[in-house]
Amino acid sequence: MGNRVFNESQSYRGTWVIYLILLVELPTLILMLILFFSSGEKKEIGFALIFVVSILGLVLSLIFNIKLETRIDGTGIHFRYFPFIRNWRLIPKNSIISTDVISLNPLLDFGGWGMKANKTTKLFNITGDQGLLIDSGKSKKVLLGTLKSKELKIFLEDWREG
Repeated sequence: MGNRVFNESQSYRGTWVIYLILLVELPTLILMLILFFSSGEKKEIGFALIFVVSILGLVLSLIFNIKLETRIDGTGIHFRYFPFIRNWRLIPKNSIISTDVISLNPLLDFGGWGMKANKTTKLFNITGDQGLLIDSGKSKKVLLGTLKSKELKIFLEDWREG
């Protein structure tokens, strides 16, 4: 197999999540602007407008910066979920009992996307319904979301043998 490496990076940019947030934020912003320009008490409404715009901006900024990165190489499976997990976490190759690319329903199985957990599995997912299930014999399995399930299946077949 050589020194082959599998890399994947996912973010919310360009997904339905951004459009949903904008769908909620824009009417709020428009309502605040209408209140500001139609009210006689511009000072109080102005402070509220600044506060609301700041909160909306921070939420949008956080969502734009969330990123799931996965790297599989000869040493093992590395992942991070920035900005919540800044440093790479490693699941060493020699400690992995099994890996499997599976279909999942994040909403029903885990209550949504993001960093979630149920009784048996920790989920790290941005979008989609495919994931890499990793069993390392620890108390909980790790499930990393993927948008490249076909590539990942092919890569893992060679990776396990190497």
